[in-house]
Amino acid sequence: MQLALPPVRRTPAEDTGGSHRSAGHGNDPGPIETLAWDHFSAEVTDLGSPVVVRCRGGLDFAYAEQLREVFAGIGARDVIVDLRRLTFLDRTGLSALLSARRTLENAGGAMSIRGASGSVRRVFEVAGMAGLLDDEPKPLGSPTAAM
Repeated sequence: MQLALPPVRRTPAEDTGGSHRSAGHGNDPGPIETLAWDHFSAEVTDLGSPVVVRCRGGLDFAYAEQLREVFAGIGARDVIVDLRRLTFLDRTGLSALLSARRTLENAGGAMSIRGASGSVRRVFEVAGMAGLLDDEPKPLGSPTAAM
């Protein structure tokens, strides 16, 4: 059984997949916080609306609660979830995403799930949830176009 450890927090200079909050200087896209555990991380970029959450690694039973906590900290906002770097997803991870989506919608926000491919996309398809994936291209110049 894997233990879900508290997130690693690092300064931008130490960032190796750890956690940091940046002030948005120079080419920096804005306030960013990366929460990283052993095999999963979630980078939250808040430029206003929408908030972008980039997931990386494997999202399974060991990290589903951490993802729920990430979304609890966002509040009633519009959110884009980028799954391009997610390499593994099980039903518990899918449930955490769907629960976060429902919570956001009940509070007046919305969630767009983008970038799922390979086995991660297959989990959505097998669960009959592929219709929730939003793979529309983003307009050039939008804060999420560089995802």
